[in-house]
Amino acid sequence: MKKLSLLALLFVLLSSQKGLAQKDYVVLHGKIENPIEGLGIRLFDPVSSKAINIKVAADGTYRDTIKLDKPVFFNTFYDKFFSLYLTNDMNLEINFDAKNVSKSIAINGKGEKENAFLRLKSKLEGEMYGTDYTVFLNLEKEAFEAKINKFTDDFKSELELKKSGLDPFFVTSQLKKVEELKQGLVQQYTEAQRNKNELGAGMPSPEFNNYINYKGGKTSLKDLRGSYVFIDVWATWCGPCKYEMPFIGKVEKEFHGKNIKFVSISIDRLKDEQKWRDMIKAQGLSGIQLLADKEIDSKFIASYYIQGIPRFILLDKEGKIINADTPRPSEPELTDLLNSLDI
Repeated sequence: MKKLSLLALLFVLLSSQKGLAQKDYVVLHGKIENPIEGLGIRLFDPVSSKAINIKVAADGTYRDTIKLDKPVFFNTFYDKFFSLYLTNDMNLEINFDAKNVSKSIAINGKGEKENAFLRLKSKLEGEMYGTDYTVFLNLEKEAFEAKINKFTDDFKSELELKKSGLDPFFVTSQLKKVEELKQGLVQQYTEAQRNKNELGAGMPSPEFNNYINYKGGKTSLKDLRGSYVFIDVWATWCGPCKYEMPFIGKVEKEFHGKNIKFVSISIDRLKDEQKWRDMIKAQGLSGIQLLADKEIDSKFIASYYIQGIPRFILLDKEGKIINADTPRPSEPELTDLLNSLDI
């Protein structure tokens, strides 16, 4: 009898330990109100440039299991963007209304505290930027620094209050990310002040000449006079560039027949021309596809101080700058900008 009791106790202990074992995957599930026909949820990892697509049923329900090598901060898209932190052993129910994603999103389950903090961080960022990011980058230096310092102080205070209930990796990563954000904003501010003096609205755009055209021959910027010109600077090796491709296609279709040319300039090496051509064909890219003459050192690229891609530029019918660094096609602000033109 005593031996049997010991065996029973051992069984209970083993079962208990098994129940506590962490799962090596994430479960995501939920329901979307007013789902968009044919649209799935897209998770994009900006570090690895890898994307995960989750199918959404006609009634808005979805469920998927994802295995991760390490914790990831995803840019999540379903008509609008929101941030999502995932690590193995999470089980998250994410519900929202597609008509108003940001205000309706509700996240429950293991991992909800970390993702609630990301939404709080987004709110604090929004308060820092205000209603117009361009205005933010053109504040007087003292006002700009005051906004950044307030955001940083508020962020760190909130993280300190909540960190006991958060994943330690998440806390460490967020402290690192907020410093990177601060440094990036200071750099953007410096560049914005320089660009305002050299690449401001109404100034003549730097030119490009005799770029190889995918459809044959060569094209110069002056060949496009008389039309508005939206320029996308990209490369075949650029993950974020490829992410924007479907959105560029969507914007092109929306403005088809209007007096605007969509121009994509690749900074791939000339010796990789066939790779460039193959990707255009494989992705079904439209618009005017050009290959720059000297990669990142091309005069046009250097004149716009382009150090990171993708980069988007909008010119008027006379070749003058409207915006030297427009919102991305995946951002609704670009459509708003184009709709404001007389095209």
